[in-house]
Amino acid sequence: MQQEIAEIAVRLMISGLIGALIGFERRVHHKAIGIAGMVLIAIGSSSYMLLGLHLAETDPSSVSRTLQGFLSGIGFLGGAVIFKSGFDVKGIKAAAAVWITGAAGLAIATSYWLLGLTVGLATAAIMFLSDSFPDPVREDRQEP
Repeated sequence: MQQEIAEIAVRLMISGLIGALIGFERRVHHKAIGIAGMVLIAIGSSSYMLLGLHLAETDPSSVSRTLQGFLSGIGFLGGAVIFKSGFDVKGIKAAAAVWITGAAGLAIATSYWLLGLTVGLATAAIMFLSDSFPDPVREDRQEP
């Protein structure tokens, strides 16, 4: 029992750290969804998958249903951060970050450590790099 608690805690902490790293990038660039939001998404996704894995002991299809349900829910959450203004759409990167942070949390929960860590670190790196080079077209369109 203690080993199970420690294993769950480690998975949730690593998921939370990946979420914090991605959320830190959002916060540094003053974007939607900061550290707490991304940590909650990562820990939440891990929690749902851990629950699905637990239920799989008596119902093998629960993992598949957990993934399907989670993807629907995370899509809804990601859609909430997308804004359309005229011909410009904002928040796509934040929505993608929500979606991929959830995926990293799911991977870590299933002990697919390499996938979860690689996806999380690559996502943070891509976001830091892309926000370092602002889009001149979008910058010109912004109103004072």
